[in-house]
Amino acid sequence: MHKNVIVFFGYICNIKFVPNKWFNFTKIKEKEYFEKKHKYLIPVIAVVLATVVLILYNYYQQMNDLEKLQWTNTQISTWGRDLMEGDVIQNNQNKIKVAILDSGINDEHPDLVGKVKGKYNAFNGSDQTKDDLNHGTAVAGIITANDNNNGVIGVNQNIQLYDVKILGKNGHGNLEHLSKGIQWAIKQEVDLINLSFGFQSDSSELKQIINEAVSSGIIVVAAAGNTFNLGMDYPAQYNNVVSVNAIDSNKDLINAAALGKTDFVAPGEDILSTDSAGGYSLFSGTSFASAYITGGLSYWMGEFKDSPGYEPGDYRGLLNYVQNNDGLVTFSDRNKQQYIKIK
Repeated sequence: MHKNVIVFFGYICNIKFVPNKWFNFTKIKEKEYFEKKHKYLIPVIAVVLATVVLILYNYYQQMNDLEKLQWTNTQISTWGRDLMEGDVIQNNQNKIKVAILDSGINDEHPDLVGKVKGKYNAFNGSDQTKDDLNHGTAVAGIITANDNNNGVIGVNQNIQLYDVKILGKNGHGNLEHLSKGIQWAIKQEVDLINLSFGFQSDSSELKQIINEAVSSGIIVVAAAGNTFNLGMDYPAQYNNVVSVNAIDSNKDLINAAALGKTDFVAPGEDILSTDSAGGYSLFSGTSFASAYITGGLSYWMGEFKDSPGYEPGDYRGLLNYVQNNDGLVTFSDRNKQQYIKIK
């Protein structure tokens, strides 16, 4: 049997076998021998290989994105980014300044190297913004992880990040830190602010802080909150803030989603992104859905800035531009849920 296998591989590789002390072959014409004795072997092998490939493909499709990354050991496009349908576009648009007000960003992560252009710690006024909550780094990765053949790919490559630490290691923040963070972001003249957190109750102080950012020409994107079908967090409830709820891979709202004003939905369950330890982890919640919409809006803003009549902070103008360029996808006739796709 082993001799037949060797003859077969010799035939398909066009190798002439020579008798030696290990193999006592008689002189034959390999092609004729193979066709006569093994005419069904190639079809059988083809069917077996096709079956194996199909099994492996189905196995791969059932994996979550972290398992896919570990299995392939190369850069993958996550299900969340695939939903946005866009190709990776780099260095051919205006650089958009995005402030992430969160727990800090590990800017030494291989997928975030070179992305962070400014850092501010609202707790002590320094530029030390260690992410000890493992939250802000994930948000940053969703928005703009490097296209470098490793890990994951962010929504938009043409971004400059401004890292503002306003959340401590317990995940808590207050209005004072938020106010300081927004004031700093205004001075940096950022285009977008991502708030992947919120407050359960409204306050005049919070509204004033947000109004100040918006009046400065900044578009504010905020997570709806993980309230499990209770009321939406603030400032996501404000009319001048872009509110984002989370969906799963079936485009259903996740169990933790909030009720209330929803401008967009975006992927927010089993989201693979960069983590503060320098690796990759799965994350779930409206915090990460917010990051997808921030990335999507930043992509379209890069084009919108070159259009006639552009003004900083013109969210309605930006939204009309996105819609006119087929960038809005509505997939629920019942509640008109929509997300943003990129080219």
